[in-house]
Amino acid sequence: MMINAYVISDIHLGPGKRNGSDSWDPLEDFTADDQLCAFIDHLAQQHQPVELIIAGDFLEYCQILPRIGFASPADHLGSSEAESLERTAVLLGRHSSGGQGHPRVFAALRRLMSAGHSITLIAGNHDVDILWDAVWAQLFEAIYPPGASGTLQRVPFFYTVGTGERGRVYIEHGHEHDRANRIGDQMAFPFDFDSFGVKRLKRCWGTLFVDKVYNELEEQRWFIDNVKPSLRALQLGIRHDFPFTASAMGLLARFLLTSGLPPMLGGSDAVLGASNSPPPPAEEFVSALTDVELRAYLDKQLDDPVFRAEFEASVQGMTVAEWQAVQSGTAEQSSLDELADLPSDDLVLGGSGSAEDAYIRAARVIIERDERIGSVIFGHTHTPIAGHIIEIDAAHSGRYYNSGTWTPHLREAQRNYSWDEIADERNYIAEFTYLELVPDTDGAYEVALQRWQG
Repeated sequence: MMINAYVISDIHLGPGKRNGSDSWDPLEDFTADDQLCAFIDHLAQQHQPVELIIAGDFLEYCQILPRIGFASPADHLGSSEAESLERTAVLLGRHSSGGQGHPRVFAALRRLMSAGHSITLIAGNHDVDILWDAVWAQLFEAIYPPGASGTLQRVPFFYTVGTGERGRVYIEHGHEHDRANRIGDQMAFPFDFDSFGVKRLKRCWGTLFVDKVYNELEEQRWFIDNVKPSLRALQLGIRHDFPFTASAMGLLARFLLTSGLPPMLGGSDAVLGASNSPPPPAEEFVSALTDVELRAYLDKQLDDPVFRAEFEASVQGMTVAEWQAVQSGTAEQSSLDELADLPSDDLVLGGSGSAEDAYIRAARVIIERDERIGSVIFGHTHTPIAGHIIEIDAAHSGRYYNSGTWTPHLREAQRNYSWDEIADERNYIAEFTYLELVPDTDGAYEVALQRWQG
């Protein structure tokens, strides 16, 4: 039976409030538990079965117990199963010191299932941890009431609803189309082993940057993680001479230098490799950068011998093959502008949906590949999109949607904000957007962008 479905994404449930306190953890991006629980309870009251699809980044593992990510033994590897389980305990409100988590949200999801409805969780780059079997078992136990008539399932990469020859809906988180945040292989192989034989999650550059840099910066500047794309916030900070750490700039410079390399040399389609090779001299490393603003910023900072030493230490993971490719010019280097996928004078929430950005191009490929697909839904960018038309040919078209986010973001997507303005809470809003999928009698779905007002 075709049923109504609802898609949300990018909720980013994190550590919650501090234990024994009514104040939020500084790394918590989501504070709208009341609104989310009310939305879930509203769905639970529907007389006919519905499906809630959470399209990635429901959970913000990277910012729970940040010591875990910081202590990982290799750049390209994240948490072990045991460490992800400890973080999950925080989310569920079962950890004595890591934070109060969001147990009310999980209780609301359990009520939704008790009422006969279904839930599907798609993995995102911030909650790839749900692919651990033990983690999923813990979440399943918290959400699924024994004997419930609905289904609770996890999906590693993509999910399709609809049965018609036209008008089906394809859903994924979207991070695999983001050079800085892709895991690779459509999430088919999310694990690897460290040098001690411990199985760990693979870690994309974006997660590495959160683990090693963003968590520390957010302690100082609460807004740094609320501006999307994240690299745009970094660029604005560089322009305004915010004192980023040497390790942050080393990670950023190394990523820009190697992001265009083929996977065999450690480029952006592969995990970040490790190496014992000595780092190149700081001046040589910086002079290889084509990003003019970043190069000028680093030239100025390198006058400080402490910054220089820390910067050189932070880039020592670059392999000999990578450095040779950079020196020979065979590495196609990226700038912050290119990676943010925006014009250089814009600081916005995400792609506007009006041009062929990486996500619209990916949606086009999906629609071209399967004529049964009428709509493609991504999350990840935090930008709600109400149906960008994608023309394939005279007889074939589709639409691209984005479910947006429930975390606060800048009010005006196309306005240029100053560094001081993005630090002003009055310039932020949480819109609580979701996508409603309504079936017809032919096995197709109509999709509409909605905003929760309850």
